[in-house]
Amino acid sequence: MPLTGELEHLPIIDVIQLIHSTRKSGNLNVYSRKGEGRLIFDNGYIVGASHSDDKLRIGQILLEANIISEADLKKALQLQQQTGEEKKPLITTLFDHCDMSKDMAYKALETLIEMTVVEMISWTKGIFSLDAEVPNFNDNYRYLPTQLEQITLDTQMVLMDALRIFDEKVHAGEIELVDEPLDEMPQLDTAEASEEPSGESDDIVLSEDILGLADLDQIEKKKPRVFEGLEAFDPAEIHRQVIEKTLPELEIAEKEQLTTFLSEVSTPLFGDDSSLASAPKSQAVIMYTHDEFIQHAIMTVCKKEGILVFMSSDKQELDSLIDRTIGKRLEPILVFGGPVDHLEGFTTEEIIDIRAQKLARYPNISVIQLASPLNYSFSLQSLKEGVRAVLPKPYLSERRETYVEDIINFFNTFQAYIRSCFNEERRQQFATLRNSLSGLRLLDKAPNIALTVLQFVGEFFERSLTLIVDKSDLIAERSLGIVTDKNQGVSAAMKFRIPVVDGSIFQDVIKEGTTHYGPSKDGALEEFLYPEIGAPMESTMLLLPLKSNERIITLTYADFGNKKIGQVPLDFLEFFISQAGMAMENALFRKQMKKSSGP
Repeated sequence: MPLTGELEHLPIIDVIQLIHSTRKSGNLNVYSRKGEGRLIFDNGYIVGASHSDDKLRIGQILLEANIISEADLKKALQLQQQTGEEKKPLITTLFDHCDMSKDMAYKALETLIEMTVVEMISWTKGIFSLDAEVPNFNDNYRYLPTQLEQITLDTQMVLMDALRIFDEKVHAGEIELVDEPLDEMPQLDTAEASEEPSGESDDIVLSEDILGLADLDQIEKKKPRVFEGLEAFDPAEIHRQVIEKTLPELEIAEKEQLTTFLSEVSTPLFGDDSSLASAPKSQAVIMYTHDEFIQHAIMTVCKKEGILVFMSSDKQELDSLIDRTIGKRLEPILVFGGPVDHLEGFTTEEIIDIRAQKLARYPNISVIQLASPLNYSFSLQSLKEGVRAVLPKPYLSERRETYVEDIINFFNTFQAYIRSCFNEERRQQFATLRNSLSGLRLLDKAPNIALTVLQFVGEFFERSLTLIVDKSDLIAERSLGIVTDKNQGVSAAMKFRIPVVDGSIFQDVIKEGTTHYGPSKDGALEEFLYPEIGAPMESTMLLLPLKSNERIITLTYADFGNKKIGQVPLDFLEFFISQAGMAMENALFRKQMKKSSGP
């Protein structure tokens, strides 16, 4: 099946997911009036990227991500010039001579690929074409440090981050979603390919240059070649092929009925009724099953809800998926496929055992079990052991005559149920926000407002602490879950001081006035804060600034203590702190008026 087509019919996100799910390798060339780019895949995983936009130079990305300093970049570029034609890639030079670590190089590649995908997401018209070849490494490019030769990125995690960054840029006005004109668009023929100068080839050997580890400033801006004889990709064809492979017993008419259903469900994100910017990004389904048809169909129905799906048939991979999903501030639901006798990893006993392990390790995660309607004892046991719901899934061997109608009904029900699951969680969070806002409106004193912020943050974190912003220090005030158990309420002021040193995370938040939420190993935390309150099990933490009259009054610090990372409605926290800031301004204004009016 050729993978060539138009972005208008198959958005780039769908193309990338398709390459990942089918474990293809090769170079994905994408061309739009807005620009051109290339993603490199190895067995479905992204290993490199390049883009025609001058902003996406590896050196610029490294600087903006604070991975290197300007002095490091200048030194590396000078070393490259001195070596002439034998110069090594920029990342290699930084690695060898500027103390760049493996983690830094990995982050550089990840950022390059994410920003390339972010740029491509808004391209609604254009063409894509996959050179489906097995990547091979040229012996001429073996000077890349051994520690970096096997860099690959989880495609679904890259997409997840790219969608989040894209959404932020849309809301910040940095990206505008507009229809692209129909003119100046490339056509799927050979006319443009024949215009290329003789001797120029678009064939690429997968090396560190393509892995995003070379000096990408020298990338030639050239429209990707469109290949002669390639048939345009039919979006329905992937459904048809999956059904043919996994359900060969069905009649032709039944297969087409299922194909039609999945084609109607898989509405593009840039369709008439929805847009990528409005699709929710805070939800994820993690599914453990061996059934390729169920994997494909559930991914299809969840996509219409804007829910990311992570599939696995490897029980060893589940913890990593759950940890990374929660760490990315997604609300996960773990879905187990029905047990299959004599299939390793999926027998009834193994499903029960794996499920119990996940419920014990992640007590707040929701679990859904799929099961045969005839296997009522397994269904009852699942509910008894803490599963949120058991959904009856049709089996071809049990009701052959109505299987297609039954399975379509199942997918429609699954889609509706998943939607209600996530909305229920959101409703609970909204109720917490509403109640806290009601209490905030009654307050007229600054200490009480800061305390209400602390308590609201404490709804979502195990430990929280109010830090008063002084001239050059932070003064530790009241806390939750640090001195005593969180359930015992707010503790008295701790009163220790934290110096606001240059370049620290505290200084950055105070200077920018923006929330920080995510992993951090800032030296100021290790040197000044954690010796006083103890280091949390996970490095993910929150710094929420309370601003009044253009000045940061307090920072609310929070983390998860000795527990795993939980779900945090960051948008609710930021909305609440903005309302608290206005309440603080009103309280300080009333205090000033009272003082000026005298006794």
